[in-house]
Amino acid sequence: MNLREEKVRLRQELKKLREDLNLSQRESAAIEAESKIFNLSEWKKSQVVCLYASFKGELPTTILVQKVLSSEKKCVLPKVNSHGDPELYVVESLRDLELSALEIPEPKKNCPLINPSKIDFFLVPGMGFDRQGNRLGHGSGFYDRLLAQAKPTAFFLGYGYDFQVVHTIPSESHDIVMHAVATPTQIINIKPA
Repeated sequence: MNLREEKVRLRQELKKLREDLNLSQRESAAIEAESKIFNLSEWKKSQVVCLYASFKGELPTTILVQKVLSSEKKCVLPKVNSHGDPELYVVESLRDLELSALEIPEPKKNCPLINPSKIDFFLVPGMGFDRQGNRLGHGSGFYDRLLAQAKPTAFFLGYGYDFQVVHTIPSESHDIVMHAVATPTQIINIKPA
């Protein structure tokens, strides 16, 4: 099996496990993971935080988004532009979000754009992660392109369920490595920011 075939197989396997969780299990897992994130020094010292609006069985981010919106931190969410590239927008309220064509909550067009180099802390979704910080995304390269634009001191935190941490994620030279991974039961520290 080649690298691409292995990634496809792993995505399908992890997606199925994620889809098997009910809403109560997802929300419970999110509460546990988020409590660990709130205790991270990188979270506490960050001023500009890039989160994402979870969808389709991802570990929920609703509490994290609400916590940032009610804090002194600046809340930033990604959106895919018309060319398929990532753009970041400052969000001040949940009313600043609308559903995309794929039914992903994302910032409305009237939200201010912000350069990725201004972000201190990125919460990064994935289909899977390993203990070396490798991440398996959805296959479009969206987050690899986005994180490549980050400042050198930005912190990248992978966010997923415990079963999404696997022994090995096949990686390529363009794949961006996480500094840590947060799950409901642990923070896996990988490399300093």
